[in-house]
Amino acid sequence: MSRIQILSLITLVSWAVLLWMLEALMPFFLRSRSRSKHAGLNLSIAGLNLLILFPSSLLTATVLSQTTAVWRGVKGLALPMWAQTVLILVLIDLWMYTWHRMNHRLRFLWRFHAVHHSDPDIDVTTAWRFHFVEILFGEILRLAVLVLIGAGIEELLLYILFMTPVIVFHHSNVRIPAGLDRALRILIPTPHMHRVHHSTVRSEHDSNYGSMLSVWDRMFRSFQLSDNVRSVVQGLDGESSHAQQRLFRLLQRPFRKTAYPM
Repeated sequence: MSRIQILSLITLVSWAVLLWMLEALMPFFLRSRSRSKHAGLNLSIAGLNLLILFPSSLLTATVLSQTTAVWRGVKGLALPMWAQTVLILVLIDLWMYTWHRMNHRLRFLWRFHAVHHSDPDIDVTTAWRFHFVEILFGEILRLAVLVLIGAGIEELLLYILFMTPVIVFHHSNVRIPAGLDRALRILIPTPHMHRVHHSTVRSEHDSNYGSMLSVWDRMFRSFQLSDNVRSVVQGLDGESSHAQQRLFRLLQRPFRKTAYPM
C-alpha cells in the first residue's frame, strides 16, 4: 500500500471509531442490546468478506489496469482531467444507486441484501454488514460499468475514499440537529434518510437508495422522509431475536427455501 492509501485507511477507521463513540454519548435510538456484541457480529461478517472476496478485488485491479490502456471511455472526451474525474465519480455513484435499487426490486438479489436489512439496531458497523454473495455480484457488475466508462483503479479508490465516510455516517445512530441533517441531505444521504430506508415497512425501506449523493433519489422519485423518524422500527419483521442474529444463520439464510420474503 502507498503512503496515501495508508493515511486514507487510518482516516476512515478513525472516522468510524469517532462515530461509534458518539453513538454511546449521544444516541438517536436507545439500545437495550450489547453494542459490543452487535459490533462483533457485523465486523465478523466484514472480516469474512475480506477473506472470501480478496481474489475478486485482485481481479478488478488487474482488469482495470489492462482495459484503460485500450478503452478510454470518459477519458477520451475533450474535458479537463479534473472534469473527467468528477464525471467518472458521478457515474460510479449513479451505478451504485441503480445496483442498490435492483437489490430491492429483484427477488433473487433481495435474498442476499436482506442480510443487511435484517439488522434491528443499525449503527456504524451496519455499513459493513453485507452477505458475500451480494458483494460478489456487485463487484462483477461494477467492473463492467467501470470498464464501460473508462475508470481506472485510481478513480475507483478515490470513489471509495469519498463514499465510505458518507455510508458510515448515514448508518450511524448519532443524534444530530435536525437543521444539520436537513442541510446535509441537499448533497448526501443522511441518518434521517437512511433510518427510513431501514424501516420494517416496505413502502419506507424501498426508498433512499443513494450511496454518496442524494440527488439520485430526488431525480428518480425514491426520496422519502418521515414526519416522526423516532417511531420508525428498523430491521425486518420476525428477524430480531438473538437466535436469528447469529453469524452462520445470517450467512446460510439466503440459501434456504424460507429465505427473507420481499
